[in-house]
This record gives sequence, structure tokens and C-alpha cells, in this order.
Amino acid sequence: MQSEEVLAFLDSHPDFLQHHADRFGLRSQVPQDRVVVSLADRQMLELKDRNRQLEARLHQLIRHGEANDQIIHSAHRLSLVLQRCLNLQQVADGLASCFHQDFALDRIALRLWHPAAESSPLYNARHEVQALARNLSAPYCGPYVNDEVLGWFPATPVLQSFSQIPLTDASGTAFGLLVLASDDAQRFTFDMHTHYLAQMGEIISAALLRVLGQA
Repeated sequence: MQSEEVLAFLDSHPDFLQHHADRFGLRSQVPQDRVVVSLADRQMLELKDRNRQLEARLHQLIRHGEANDQIIHSAHRLSLVLQRCLNLQQVADGLASCFHQDFALDRIALRLWHPAAESSPLYNARHEVQALARNLSAPYCGPYVNDEVLGWFPATPVLQSFSQIPLTDASGTAFGLLVLASDDAQRFTFDMHTHYLAQMGEIISAALLRVLGQA
């Protein structure tokens, strides 16, 4: 067969090379049919993608709302427990119980330098602790505590994150420090919102001042 006949055959059979591309090693050279998407179809795809994003955001908001509801419920229970406390030891025991049951936290430390607490094992008048509490305008969350605070906890498990909550009176003067600790590095992080922790600090401060005033 002459070349002219081959060319003529290919002209009359334009799909021949595409159908036999693998045999001739031409697969990469044979253009594939392009899928043309209409404007309406493209807009529909964009709407579906946007809808998926909105659904994901809605589910995230629902999860956050449920978590916030649980925190509010637990803080309310904490408030009720503390209202029934008649002395400092009952407050300390109530805190330990509530944080264990409602927040799955077993590592908490409470230290006070209020004059009415001098006879209590919770009393700590060390200058660095008082300075730490005074410098906290909001609860601290993160991986760091000083050696004094770290010494309030057992050596094991190794604690990875902490929340330090200042306890203050009506004038804003710190008289104590509450520290929550966890072996989970993600439990208390720098980027956490501390609104609920601050509110719990206010509730705990009020309960402590009430029983200390009766001491």
C-alpha cells in the first residue's frame, strides 16, 4: 500500500488512530474529547459546593452549642454544690467532686493567702504565687507553670497543660489561685476562650469568701 493510499484511508477513517492508539503508542498524542460544562451546570456545582460548606459550618456550630450547654449545666451544678458548703474543707471537697464528675479533671490545686485561711493546709503566702495571681487579668491556659505550682501536683502522670484561675474579692484583689491540670496537651491551650473559666472563678471566689468570712 502506497503512502497516498494510507493517507486516503486515514482521511476516510478519522477514528482509526484513536481506536488503535495503544497499538501504535499514540495514546498520549491523541486528543481526548473534552467535556463542556454549561454555565447553568457550573453554577449548580458551585451552589452544591457552597451548600456542603454551609452544612459543615452548621454542624460545627451545633457541636459548639452542645458543648457550651454542657459547660453551662456543669457550672450551674458547681454553683449549687458550693452554695451548700459551710466551711473551707467542704468547698475544697466540692470542687474536687465537681471537676471530677463534670469535667473529667482529677488534678486540681487550690491555694489561698487570705488571713482567715492561715490555719488551713491550703494556705500559701509565697510571694511568687501571689504575684502570679495578681498578674493574671484572665485565666491562663497553656503548657507552662512555675516550679512552685508544679510542686502542688504528684510527679505522675506527667502534666502537659494547665489552667490557672485567679481568685479575687470584690475589689479585684487576688486572695487565691485555682490550678487545673491535665496530661492531655490539648486540654488547655493558648487559643482557648476563657470566658467560662473566668465565670467559674467568680463563683468559686464568692463561695470561698463566704466561708472564710464565717471562719
